[in-house]
Amino acid sequence: MEIEALRQATLTMKDPLADGYRSLTEIRSAYRRSLTERDAIAAHLVREEGWTLSEVAHVICGVRHHTDWAETIVTWTEPSDAVPDAERLLYPAQQAVEELRELHSLAAAKIQNSQEKPRAHEGDALERLMAEEGRLQQVRTFHDTAEAARDVVGANLVAHHGWRPRQVAALAGAEVPDITAAYEVARLSPPSEADTEYLLELAGLTDHLRAATAEQAARVELAKSRVSTAA
Repeated sequence: MEIEALRQATLTMKDPLADGYRSLTEIRSAYRRSLTERDAIAAHLVREEGWTLSEVAHVICGVRHHTDWAETIVTWTEPSDAVPDAERLLYPAQQAVEELRELHSLAAAKIQNSQEKPRAHEGDALERLMAEEGRLQQVRTFHDTAEAARDVVGANLVAHHGWRPRQVAALAGAEVPDITAAYEVARLSPPSEADTEYLLELAGLTDHLRAATAEQAARVELAKSRVSTAA
């Protein structure tokens, strides 16, 4: 039910910045929870029920030869003490992960394909300025949140998967200090949260929101000039 509610919120968003911020924040939170649940089941199957890393990789990666990835996840993850019907639970858990990952892509694409239109404001020039400044703060918050998520996912590749910070920074369009600053948070994050497609998606979203922030800052300056003219 949670996934369906998130899907409806994404499909019906009217304001790509306000609604998009809420949607992506909620989707990322649900995605991380679903990864944690799935990984715990997978770890239980390997440690308690004799599954091979190849079998786990086949379910969570779609191919059997990604055993290194599966081993990293299983080794890091603390399995649940008891998981009745773990094998039966793994497949719907994986489906939830895939659906949320696809939903994140959908929401990010809707936001990046949208165009911020000048907003009509009633009232005097000062009220319009206040409204534009409020919008600027909103866009900046969204950008900063997306950038932080990008850096953590990038640092995850360093912390858990052996990538070099410079490699990740080049892929993400970030600075090396951005990635290294997020290392401690990434170290405590599930290894399965990191993949290059997810990183590129967050990088694209960050770039879009950086441009949107600059455009909104220009609108604030225009509103300021109108206040000066009216004074």
